[in-house]
Amino acid sequence: MQFIDPNLLQAIEEGRFSFAYGISLPIFLLIVLALIGIVWFSYRKTTRQISNGWKSFFIGLRSLVLILLLVCLLRPVISTTQVTPQETYLGVLIDDSESMQVQDQDSQSRAGAVSNLLFENGFLDRLGETFQVRSFRFDKETRRIATASDLLGSGNASSLEQALQYVDDQLNGLPLAGIVLVTDGADNTNSDPVAVAESLGSRQVPVFTIGVGQENIPQDIGIVDVSSARTVLEGSVFDVQVAINHQGYQGVPVEVSILDGDTPVVSETITLGEAGVTRRYDLQLTPERREEIVYELQVALQEGEIIPENNRYQFLVDNSEKPPLDILYIEGHPRNEYKFIRRAVQGDSSLRLATYLQTGPEKFYRQGIESATELSSGFPETKEDLYGYETIILGDIEASFFNADQLQMIEDFVAERGGGFLVSGMVDEGYQNTPIADILPVTIVEENFLPSHLRGGIRRGDHPTGELYFPRLTRNGEFSPLMRLSSDDAENRRLWQELPELQGIHVTGRAKPGATVLLEHPILQFQNQPLPVIATQRYGSGRSMSINTASTWRWQMMMHSEDQSHETLWRQMLRWLAVSAPERITIDFDREFYNVGDEVSISATVLGDDYEPDNDATLWMQLVDPEGQVRDIPMEWDIEEDGVYRVSFVAENEGVHELLVDVTSAAADAAPDSSEKHSAFVVTPSLREYSNANMDAGLLERVAAASGGQYYNFSEAGNLLDEIEYVPNAYSREIQEDLWDRPWLLALLIVLLCTDWIARRMKGLS
Repeated sequence: MQFIDPNLLQAIEEGRFSFAYGISLPIFLLIVLALIGIVWFSYRKTTRQISNGWKSFFIGLRSLVLILLLVCLLRPVISTTQVTPQETYLGVLIDDSESMQVQDQDSQSRAGAVSNLLFENGFLDRLGETFQVRSFRFDKETRRIATASDLLGSGNASSLEQALQYVDDQLNGLPLAGIVLVTDGADNTNSDPVAVAESLGSRQVPVFTIGVGQENIPQDIGIVDVSSARTVLEGSVFDVQVAINHQGYQGVPVEVSILDGDTPVVSETITLGEAGVTRRYDLQLTPERREEIVYELQVALQEGEIIPENNRYQFLVDNSEKPPLDILYIEGHPRNEYKFIRRAVQGDSSLRLATYLQTGPEKFYRQGIESATELSSGFPETKEDLYGYETIILGDIEASFFNADQLQMIEDFVAERGGGFLVSGMVDEGYQNTPIADILPVTIVEENFLPSHLRGGIRRGDHPTGELYFPRLTRNGEFSPLMRLSSDDAENRRLWQELPELQGIHVTGRAKPGATVLLEHPILQFQNQPLPVIATQRYGSGRSMSINTASTWRWQMMMHSEDQSHETLWRQMLRWLAVSAPERITIDFDREFYNVGDEVSISATVLGDDYEPDNDATLWMQLVDPEGQVRDIPMEWDIEEDGVYRVSFVAENEGVHELLVDVTSAAADAAPDSSEKHSAFVVTPSLREYSNANMDAGLLERVAAASGGQYYNFSEAGNLLDEIEYVPNAYSREIQEDLWDRPWLLALLIVLLCTDWIARRMKGLS
């Protein structure tokens, strides 16, 4: 279908011009030739002698008059397709989302320009002369409206597909002649409006699209995405990643800040890159309050920016009090490293170090235990007891201390439980061909296979491996959160350079292919690779680390008493190892942040005493919204996933929502951490409508073309009023418009006759 213009020349070209009395065009042409011949014959002799030029002029003039009279007698008509006034309906869809507040329509907002056009300038009234108009506002939902005051401009998402389908459903059964869609085309719901338009087109319901806004916004900086840790431990330094896009500010330095309330806590100046390319920038943050904190990320507003709303965004960090992470530390003898590791953890409420120290033959000393029975029999004898910890540290303990079952339990603890594992100091060769060798990020090599200058290990001082050295951060180590002493790169490098030398390194084999070396020896190498001092790797569901020196205590002992470098590094490493171990109840959200009206999907994974998925639990979620309203919602087991329970609801208010998942079936005989779990999420203002807020003319053209309608730029919207009734639809009729009674035709005939009379009088003809 296409617009049928009631235009004479176009109608002749398209074959829609005809005579009402049925005379075909070839016969009409024969009659015209006959008339011309008769006129020529009548002017063959004249009462006065005139030149051939004047004779031709009079023949042509008289022939034209006779042809016009013939045309009028035959009643010429143009066949057009047109709707019958007031017999059909027209749906008008008006975009009411937040992107319509963008001020890029001659110094006014898109919504203001649309309101002026439709309601104040009589656009809808003009349409109402031909159609019965039904107006609707839409964002991610659609509603009927009556006046401009019903437009709110507050929708945080746009769905063209839903809007078209809604109007089709609402006017189902009525003679729907078409739909007028007034929008910027910023559809952000991952739906396909073209498919609905094709369906409408198959039923001859054309969609007329009017594009509002600029196709290319010349100046704007926008936050596209924010990513950060949802939950952190006390004193942790973590990365906040912000994705920024811009137009018109390439190479411009801008300030990016993170605010806690009105107080800036992080501020960094970045230089914007290529326009139209999204780039990620990292900022490092340490929460200062033990609670859930809503931070606001801000990009400084630049001169000339069109959309200020996308320069700020909120995110939640849960820094509230949490149960400490339990770490089991098995140490072979009372060395300096043991004492200083315990000192590093003291005062950190997020970590509990339960240690089992061998002080002599068959003599052991327990520290940091919670009960008289903890570690009373030495290393835990059952998986249930071992799995109560999040991390295991082995410190210079011989392989003979463990039996085969205990070594296998350690591997299961890391691979299946998801716990952390650390070997600190010297690795006994007896661990070769045991599960410990598989877990470690480095290979274990017998001393006999090492070059002579690498034999002897860290216990031998007069040896290359026992000398003082300044360890070297690798590229991975320099940017790893485990090795961070400051969030500023330059400051971090300076602080590392100020740390005292280490003494001694235990020589292992090469780092495994999947391992990451964070710290290495500056000189000594094995098989053309620097000896690793600190290395990490993933193993199964957990993590492992090796620290191949027994002298990190020097980072405390040789520094000023107030220096916290040693404490910071050990706490960061132990937290990293421990947080990988899943809790008995784990809460996951389908997104990092939500906006009002979004569906929130929450899943809870429940593990039994053996840390295997529990499908027989009964779960309830208590939800407290920002206004203090409390709801209890049951969680349903997901039959396709073991131990996973789900619930969904719609976020209705901005702010922090608190929730408590209660495993009622376990509450009677379980510890609190296995029967309930607290969490929170934040509902923030949305960025969706301000990301890619350019008017999408391409999409609107495709929607119009698929339905048989027409696309109009906003400045051309007035043309729609003149053309819409001539676009074929399911209820339009073919109408013949008479041409013989047109005033211009009568005027032309009078002019020709007068011209003929005057010319004949001038030449003295009768």
